[in-house]
Amino acid sequence: MGHFDALTLALEEWFETPLCDLPEAMRERVAKEFLLQMWDELSPDQRRHVALQLDYQNDPATEQDQQFWFDFIKRRDGLNAQKAEWELVTTPTASDKALKESRVKEIKKEIASMDAQEHLARGDYFPERRPNANVGDALAKGPSVAPRYLAYPKAMHQLRERLGATPEELAAWVFIGPKDGGIAAFVNANELESPPRFSYSYFVGKSNYIAPLMGCWFKADDVDQFEPIDRYIVGAALIQRWSNRPGLHPAAFVHAKIAESRLLDIHPIYGGTQGTFSERPDWPSLESGLFSLAHIMQIEAEDFEASIEPDALPRADDIAANLQPEITVGSPEWRKQTALSAANALHDKPGGSRDKKRQIREIWASGKYTSRDLCAEQECAALNMSISVARRALYKTPEPSRC
Repeated sequence: MGHFDALTLALEEWFETPLCDLPEAMRERVAKEFLLQMWDELSPDQRRHVALQLDYQNDPATEQDQQFWFDFIKRRDGLNAQKAEWELVTTPTASDKALKESRVKEIKKEIASMDAQEHLARGDYFPERRPNANVGDALAKGPSVAPRYLAYPKAMHQLRERLGATPEELAAWVFIGPKDGGIAAFVNANELESPPRFSYSYFVGKSNYIAPLMGCWFKADDVDQFEPIDRYIVGAALIQRWSNRPGLHPAAFVHAKIAESRLLDIHPIYGGTQGTFSERPDWPSLESGLFSLAHIMQIEAEDFEASIEPDALPRADDIAANLQPEITVGSPEWRKQTALSAANALHDKPGGSRDKKRQIREIWASGKYTSRDLCAEQECAALNMSISVARRALYKTPEPSRC
């Protein structure tokens, strides 16, 4: 197999350059690769997007992923054809009618799950950057060392010993991925020199997100060095955590905080649970969702009178620097401020929940879309938001000025 020369990497320094100012070799490649796409008519971001699409189609590393989505679309087209056929079936008897309704319902359920899976696909492809063998730096001196991989049981044991991690937490970290503070998992590392990245998108229709981890492998260095930016607990544990609050109905309170966009019910396979998608009774229960501890602690600091348990505080070392020196360490006020500092640090960082809400509200205010729902639907994937969270971020926002 020949070396893959990624167009995105080759053009990395040239996306903002007019065609006439490109070096001759680069100009010839652009003319060949972009075909009918006119370079000068595209913005730099559009040029980069086209280059990434072309690389994805031509990169040997994406063959498995491309085959999966080819089969996925073929399967969904087949289901839509079956649904159309069943909807045309005549039902002379009550049993015939019941069979038709049952079959149509099953097919619609599977199509809805596939639609949700497609909507939640991360779309984070970027061509692998390979060291240049002609460059005399440290990376080019001698052969590269192949990474060592750990099977799930050994990786889970090390993360539990060092961080007190749970399998559910690992599922959350794998789902969000290393780019957003998680960790990468791989499959078939015992067989392949460059094993493919694990993705929950291959498990559509299943609700158990721990079972797929059993076949995962993790880079030993990743496991040794991993420091999560957030911790997670399952919905059942969250409900239990809040069940001793006098007068509080914990499950209803969790639903209320989700509706306020202060909690996010992550499910690695479906994206969300019935906590967000209450109209989907076939989706996973609220109890199986994964919830950010930073979000939980912020709610406890703002909404509850009682202090937060000190053993639930995050491990971030920089929180103490933001505390007022006159506050006694370990006091209820110290715990409250610590929780707020941790949560605010998470939300306010670039790409955090507040930044994403700000971005989608700015897009809506630009007047680009005619409705909030359309804006949420079209922009949520690019901002890595669920469509329900995007809709809530736009709720009651002012109408954009349309000149």
